[in-house]
Amino acid sequence: MTDINNIRKDVMAIVETSGKLAGPIPPDKDLYSDLGVESVNAISILLALENRFSVTIDDARFVEARTVNKLADLIAETRLALGLQVA
Repeated sequence: MTDINNIRKDVMAIVETSGKLAGPIPPDKDLYSDLGVESVNAISILLALENRFSVTIDDARFVEARTVNKLADLIAETRLALGLQVA
């Protein structure tokens, strides 16, 4: 069963920590233009997401997913495509 809320919570925590942001982060705010995540921190976010969710995320898709909600959706889609549990 898909539990996008659990994924979103984990993504939020990773973005706050790896992105060096003070929470709570609005899930629909652009991480780069609205919240100021720098490219170095984006790499840390990507690596932490891949580690936490046991997936490899396509760089181009990661760059396009510019909000917490879009990152959570990307994680869910990637896990489902691999036949892995989402929650």
